[in-house]
Amino acid sequence: MRVAACAWSSTRPLRLRTSPTLTRSRARAASDSHASASSPERPGRERVVASAAETTGSTRAMKLDAHLHVWPSPSAYAYAPGKEPPAGLAECSTAEALLQQCDRAGVHGALIVQPINLMYDHAYVAEALRAHPGRFVGCCLADPSVGGGGAAALGDLLAPRGPFRAVRFNPGLWPEGERMSNEAGKAMFALAGERDAFVGFMCFHGLHLHVEDIKDLCAEFPATRVLMDHFGFVKGVEDPNWLALLSLAEFPQVCVKASAQFRVAPEGERWPYESTGPQLRGLVDAFGPDRVVWGSDFPYVEEQCGYERASEIAENCGAALSVEEAEAVMGGNLARMFPGGWS
Repeated sequence: MRVAACAWSSTRPLRLRTSPTLTRSRARAASDSHASASSPERPGRERVVASAAETTGSTRAMKLDAHLHVWPSPSAYAYAPGKEPPAGLAECSTAEALLQQCDRAGVHGALIVQPINLMYDHAYVAEALRAHPGRFVGCCLADPSVGGGGAAALGDLLAPRGPFRAVRFNPGLWPEGERMSNEAGKAMFALAGERDAFVGFMCFHGLHLHVEDIKDLCAEFPATRVLMDHFGFVKGVEDPNWLALLSLAEFPQVCVKASAQFRVAPEGERWPYESTGPQLRGLVDAFGPDRVVWGSDFPYVEEQCGYERASEIAENCGAALSVEEAEAVMGGNLARMFPGGWS
């Protein structure tokens, strides 16, 4: 295991401010009619991302990270008990530390996902977005708790009212026994579609527990676009959940993050994570090269292979991607998903 290097420091710390159901076939038809076809096999994909053939050279060359986190130093922020960041990463996970890592690795920018240790306090990530225009796009955290913020709070966070352009659904935050497709979940999922925001699904305890829920939401709300976190938390192509993940390709609005390779690799496997090759190749073949995006899962990757190596995964994992496929996965797709997000 690689020990995180925290020798760098934040020279310019951020100012903290704490503070009626459609069937699936009808859903696909609705999505298909919403946008013109970008391929003969999968009509309706144009709204998710433009055709790879339409990608400009500058967009294709831009390397972008689709999944990572930042948080303030514990010396500058009072974390709730039990929500303190991991000790080895506590002091090297600020937005400025991330930018130093990105610059070393040639990564232009990233989609920052609200970290669980900050829960629903979005002030730090929001300030990072404002402080570094053209480098970051933000994904907030949905609050489905009883008496929680729900769709009302989400409405204040998502653009154009707020700075975020995506929202993460963590099923572990739903009340016990409740599904993500309950009343609160549907309201938030529908709102994301209305705001042209992506919904990310974190299926940490197994895709099989949530895949039907995800399909139901996608069927009822085909205008809402989806990003599956971390290969759907499927651990290799032999995992029984692999076919469940591939089954989501039938929904044109679903894309997948080929992120956090170390989380889904067999125990003991090290960079370049040979098991990632068949997974990445399989995702590109099933979803198409325009619906797969790379992500690092910084800062956690710092305790594994390190950020720079993570940014080289596409060309080293054995997925046999073409130059065009690799450029799309490593940044071109994300740039088109969030137009104007990076400059």
